[in-house]
Amino acid sequence: MTITRRMLLAATILALPGASFAEDQVLRFATWNTDPESIAINQAIATKFEEANPGVKVQIELYGDGFDDKLTAAMGAGDAPDLMYMWNFPAYKDALLPIDDLIARDAAELNLDDIPSGLMNISKIDGKTYAMPIGFTTQVVFYNKDMFAAAGVPEPQAGWTWADLRTAAAKFRNAETKTYGYAVDAKPDPFDFEQFLWSNGTKYISDDGKTLDGYMNSPEAAEVLDMFADMIKTEEAVALNIGDDTPGSALFKTGKIAMFQSAMWSKTGIDESGIDYGVAPLPAFGSKPVHSVIGASGLSISKDAKDPELAWKFVKFFSTPEAVEMRTNDLPIRTSVAEKLGLATDPITKPFFDMLAVSNRETNAFLKNPNWGQIQANLATAIEATMVDQGNAKAHLDEAVAASARFLN
Repeated sequence: MTITRRMLLAATILALPGASFAEDQVLRFATWNTDPESIAINQAIATKFEEANPGVKVQIELYGDGFDDKLTAAMGAGDAPDLMYMWNFPAYKDALLPIDDLIARDAAELNLDDIPSGLMNISKIDGKTYAMPIGFTTQVVFYNKDMFAAAGVPEPQAGWTWADLRTAAAKFRNAETKTYGYAVDAKPDPFDFEQFLWSNGTKYISDDGKTLDGYMNSPEAAEVLDMFADMIKTEEAVALNIGDDTPGSALFKTGKIAMFQSAMWSKTGIDESGIDYGVAPLPAFGSKPVHSVIGASGLSISKDAKDPELAWKFVKFFSTPEAVEMRTNDLPIRTSVAEKLGLATDPITKPFFDMLAVSNRETNAFLKNPNWGQIQANLATAIEATMVDQGNAKAHLDEAVAASARFLN
């Protein structure tokens, strides 16, 4: 798809306050996009929908970086958009339309077998679905091919383990040049970090959202934290966010670390750096099944939408192979589109899809407990303390569990 200046101008005009189409039926669509490419892509999809539905106009509202504040204000004033991008389903679910009955009714049209189940799970709370997925990323390990070749270290392969990664990482340690094999974030986003607990056979909180003890502070959870802390201690990895705010992506792009665990959002910057790199799936803890967190958002319908059926019609169109293929700034949610574009076999993008295929077994903690924000703060403190102490994970996790007991239902 070619994005034209005219399309971008149209997207801007539609977002202006006071824009109206009195002669048409208007669907208001709120997005958080700020970059011209995403804005133009959404406008192109909206235009396709309008062409197929004469008399309908899709009004794209650019909430940008103030998305949550603007959305909350609009809902509070009884002026919510009909459609909106969404990720924080626990916070907004009471203002969103559950779409399970619509999905069941139009299952043949939606062809859900073409959408990995892990993506459909990202918007489910208490068995209800509040959005269709719009794009995703999983977590992978980027590695510097030139550094591996120079060190005579075999490149990572599918099926590798954390023991394999640590063995390789030790080969790159160089105190004089401050070069390391890997980077451990001392202040990771707990949302992403739970993937390591899943891969080691545990999770932050029970599936009913009521129990932390035996989960967050389990031996398996402590083993994960202690492993990363030991990697810092043995200098197999450099610690991020302890006394130095240089991001891991910068260290990787300048050849200071050989491996960097991240997601699709890092790819553009790595491409621009010009280094020769490869991508590997996340390592496993021994023979245990590996699991990645799925970073995904959805397209939701307001429960106060003026015409829920028309809004649902747009959501369905947004989920068609045609529209999915137009969203070139996202990894496609449909297997058929990924295969058509060669992304499922390209050695750089294939690991993202490989991780997605095995990452449909768990539900993120923030979807299980309405007080997760407070619990997560205690967890983050425990993770950072373990990395600073370079050990003692069980004690720190026990403290987090005790401090969080009052937030359980």
